[in-house]
Order: sequence, then C-alpha cells, then structure tokens
Amino acid sequence: MARWRLSAAARNHHGLLRQTNEDNFYLNGRWLPREAMVHGGRLLMDSGAPAQLYAVCDGTGPHEAAAGAAMRTVAALFALQGAHPAGIPDAALLHAMQTLTDAVARDGEALGAGDAGAALCACLWRAGRIRVLNIGHGRVYRLRGGVLHPLTVDHTEVQNMIEEGILTPDQARLSPRRHLLTQYIGLHAWAEAFRPYLSPPIPASPGDRYLLCSHGLVDMVEDAALRRALLLARTPGQAVDALVQQALDNGGQDNVTALCIFVQGSGGLGIRGRLAGYVQRMRPGNP
Repeated sequence: MARWRLSAAARNHHGLLRQTNEDNFYLNGRWLPREAMVHGGRLLMDSGAPAQLYAVCDGTGPHEAAAGAAMRTVAALFALQGAHPAGIPDAALLHAMQTLTDAVARDGEALGAGDAGAALCACLWRAGRIRVLNIGHGRVYRLRGGVLHPLTVDHTEVQNMIEEGILTPDQARLSPRRHLLTQYIGLHAWAEAFRPYLSPPIPASPGDRYLLCSHGLVDMVEDAALRRALLLARTPGQAVDALVQQALDNGGQDNVTALCIFVQGSGGLGIRGRLAGYVQRMRPGNP
C-alpha cells in the first residue's frame, strides 16, 4: 500500500502599498493569529497523516470586516478538520461552507459592510488523492512533469467575459473589473450564486508540487515565473519565499499569500520523488 508525506510552507506579506492585511492561510491546523496578520508570517509543515487540509483565504471589502472574514474562515476549517480527522465528507464540507458564508454575511451586515467576505481556495488530501475547493478568485496550480496546470477557475465577472468571448485572458488581466467576484464567502447560502466548486478526487504522483495563492500573487507574477519558482525550489519554504519576493519586486500592490505543497514518499522524498524532481528540472526548455 502506497504511503505518502506532504511537506508544505506558507508565507504571507501585506504588500508594499498597504499597511493592512486581509489574507490568511490554513496549514493543516495552523494559521496566522489576528494580531500577526498585519505583519504577515511564514509557517512550515510536514505530515504523513492520511487526511490533511490546506487553504488560502483572501478577505474582501472594508478592512475590519475583510480581516474578520478571513479569520472566521480559517477557524471554521480548523473546526471542520477536527470534527472529521479521517477525512472530510463532501456533505459535511458543503454544509460547513453554507454555515460559514451565512455567518460571514451576518458579521458584515453588523459592521455596516454588507459586501465584505473572503475568497477561499483549498486542497483536501486523503490517502494519495487531492480535491480542490474554490470559492472566489484564489488559485490552485499543480506542477507535474515540468508542466504548470491550473486546477481552479476564477469566480469573477471578467472570467465570465472570457468564457463568453468578450475579453481575452490578457485583456482580463488588465481590466479594472478583474476583482469583482461572482461568488465568495459572505454571500448568503440561499443565494443562487453561492455554488462552491469541489473537484473530483485527483490521484497524486510522487514529485507533484501544488501552489495555492491569493490574487495578490497572480496579479504580480506571470504563470511562467510561477512555474520557474516552483521548479527550481528544493523545499516548499524556498518556493514561497521566492514567489512572495517576486510579487514584491514587481510592485506588491496587494496582500500576497503563497502556500506550496510538495508530495513526497514516506520517510522523505524517496527515490521516485527525487527522480521525478530531477526529471522536471532536466526537461528541455527548463531553466
């Protein structure tokens, strides 16, 4: 029976143009406390548990309500994982998201910020398979065999315009409407628009590398540079450091969060994982 280990790292920075921070992350039971969010932070994780959970939360709207939405989201993930340590059933996950989105909506209304909320992207690991959850404009990518592949589609107005042929992806990237969400935590659960995306189980492969990130990273760093950073990093910590630094070097216009997961064999990377990483770096055209 195959056994696995995941090594992960997350790094968060408030950016160069903001003094506030509405981003947070969930690193299989760990996250930034509220008082640390203003400064950002970096955490590492290594686990061979059969069920694991990782996520990036990006608060939206006025600062106090947005930061509160991100904190409420990571706390809800902790409670959900604690209630289902052997793996979170689909029904429990979707029910938790409905309960969470209603609670965030009530919080925003109480603060006079009815449009406040949070975008959430997450990876749920269970015994060699991964499922992707997406609500909003967070991104999840997988690097396998040197190829960077997106596993999420943004829930935004401009993404709808891309699908309708009104905008090209390059035009959407520069659109002033690119951050207008069609779905986020903070919509009432009964709203027709609230339809979280949950992927089918995706089999993992030794050497896979996953990136979860807020739009503060992808707005500043092109996909080719994301791929290069993931490819060259020897550890998840190196990867998140390189990615966040690139976002800052390119202007750092928003809060930036990157979370990387490296899929390994039990007791370390193992020969298959080391070979997979070596092959990725040696492919023609790789840096």
